[in-house]
Amino acid sequence: MLSTIVFLILIFLSFQVLPVAIGINVGGKPAKTILLILILSATQLSTYWLGLKLGSTFMYLMEGFKGIIVFIGFVLIGIRMLMEVFNIRKGERTYSIDSVGYVAMASFAQGINSFLVGLMYYFILIDERDTLIILFAATIVISIVGITMKPGKLTLAFASLLYTLGGLVMLFAAVYFSFFYL
Repeated sequence: MLSTIVFLILIFLSFQVLPVAIGINVGGKPAKTILLILILSATQLSTYWLGLKLGSTFMYLMEGFKGIIVFIGFVLIGIRMLMEVFNIRKGERTYSIDSVGYVAMASFAQGINSFLVGLMYYFILIDERDTLIILFAATIVISIVGITMKPGKLTLAFASLLYTLGGLVMLFAAVYFSFFYL
């Protein structure tokens, strides 16, 4: 059960790049497409990795109330994802961008949840290398799908559905980790 929830969390973290990827204008340039996909994926991966490393640096200080920390962390991530659903649905969270710097900044803003999950994974026994590989692979796939999609009502509804499912998975993970695992 633990590995399934960890896997689902990583998959739904990778869906965070979808609203950014939907609005990217690559102009039919394959090299630019590959570069932007790598930027989206590397940014998500680096924020997650940074969370893992910083978690092992100072999260041991909160060992006494780790259940509360994990619960509050995953609940806040879930609520944040659920709050963004309506903005994505209206098209307010997609970006019409074509600059590499803007894509990197938008991806970094979306990577804050990945950073927080990396921090909280200090309390959960996981294989860091496997989670990094899963997150990177899933983010690449989602970035490719997002860049090939054109902004429209159906694609925004799809992105908001994935965000809704991601928020619900984070809320479920908060309950599971806090009350049944830790």
